[in-house]
Amino acid sequence: MLYLNIIQVGKTKEVYVKEAENEYKKRLGPYTKITVYTVSDDEKIMSRIDRDTYVISLVIKGKQLSSTAFANHLKKIGRKKHITFIIGGPHGLPESVIQCSDMLLSFSRMTFTHQMIRMILLEQIYRACTIIEGKKYHY
Repeated sequence: MLYLNIIQVGKTKEVYVKEAENEYKKRLGPYTKITVYTVSDDEKIMSRIDRDTYVISLVIKGKQLSSTAFANHLKKIGRKKHITFIIGGPHGLPESVIQCSDMLLSFSRMTFTHQMIRMILLEQIYRACTIIEGKKYHY
């Protein structure tokens, strides 16, 4: 089982995004223990990062992975540590957060709203879990 945290700046306002987030959190139940922390601004992110966690920050200039490579990375890291994903607000992440990250990850060179990327992250985590477990969702 993977133990994941997501730290995100600002609340989700769009109803359709909330519904999608809730659906993927429900689907992730058998595969992960996932905790989502919502902070009011970028400066409060650091206070939510546990000391012994592998930090993956989502930034446009981060490394891009296929879904299978992402799954393999989560499986490898998840055996050793908890994993924390960080999603900044509309202005990105502060340099202090980027500097403490173990990995910078990008889902695309395109820009998405910080609310939409939350939904995409949860879907990709779910996809990764099904890949790891050999389920048909990915194929």
